[in-house]
Amino acid sequence: MGILSFINLFKKASLFLLRCQEQVITMQLNFFLHKNKNHLKNNRNGCSVVVQAQIDKKKTELNDEIKSILKKYKNDTNLLIDYIIKHRTKVYKMSNAKKCLELVGEEPGLITSYKGLRALIFNFVVFRKISFKTDSMFILDDKDIDIYYFIQQFHRWYFMNNGFPGFDMKSQILLKQVNKGNEDSIIAKLKPNDIVDLQNAIARDVESITFVEQYARETAGSKKALDKIKNGLGASI
Repeated sequence: MGILSFINLFKKASLFLLRCQEQVITMQLNFFLHKNKNHLKNNRNGCSVVVQAQIDKKKTELNDEIKSILKKYKNDTNLLIDYIIKHRTKVYKMSNAKKCLELVGEEPGLITSYKGLRALIFNFVVFRKISFKTDSMFILDDKDIDIYYFIQQFHRWYFMNNGFPGFDMKSQILLKQVNKGNEDSIIAKLKPNDIVDLQNAIARDVESITFVEQYARETAGSKKALDKIKNGLGASI
């Protein structure tokens, strides 16, 4: 899925969430004010909400860190893989990785952790073992790796390791469901909390694709690479 499709999907999820919130926000606000009347009176200047500006600042810092890492290792996938392994994430290379992962609804690259039945199926199909838990990992094809796609996956991994939301099991499952199509009908059935989870997952993918597009412009500036990014980075690895 290309960046424009992700942005449109993000907008749809946001609008649906706003409609849901509009129906309940007055009741929630009145309940909150009543329950916390004394606390709010004594803590007028207190605030537990993370300011968006702070989040944006953190994103900028992480993007700069990623650029420094890519520059240090000269976009060498093998060196970047070593970096990932050193930071306690396993990396597996497989022949026909794409075909194998398609059987469990995944694509080569970063695969976040799962539990329960989904983990059992994944472990049995991919690793031929029985386990109800998986850790986050990279699974890559053992042939040449597309550097731009790999950088996008590296970006997602880096944000995940720095605590950004959207990489939990539920968020990733929702993202995969809407990526298959019929996103309007799927989103319409979700609860507000599910919409937030989906928004976070979409946001992380949008950010990673945007990063690679900007990085390509700043470095190689390859038109072919930029067209590939815009049309969907998941086409090959």
